[in-house]
This record gives sequence, structure tokens and C-alpha cells, in this order.
Amino acid sequence: MKVSYPLRETADLKEIKESLKPFGGRCAKIVEGTLEYQIKEEQESAAYEALKDKGYIA
Repeated sequence: MKVSYPLRETADLKEIKESLKPFGGRCAKIVEGTLEYQIKEEQESAAYEALKDKGYIA
């Protein structure tokens, strides 16, 4: 499934990709201040919480 979330600030895409690896996230990219990536539906909420805890997304 493809998801997108608004970024809080300019973030390092490499760090974000590393954060998504344990959850199986892939194809991460930043488009006009929005983080977009693909992830399996069952891992989506865990990945969201991890990114939120690290301060990447609102």
C-alpha cells in the first residue's frame, strides 16, 4: 500500500529509509514536503508511530 504523510521539516531521506527498513517500507521519496513510501498494510501503523516518534512526520 502507498502512504504519504506531511514532513515536519527538511529531513534526511537516507535516515528515513533506514527507519523504515525494519517495517518493510520501500520506495521512500519526498515530494513537495510530503513523505511517500510503500509498505505492507499490517506494518503501516507501526512504521507511522516510529516515524512520528523520531519527529519526521506530524
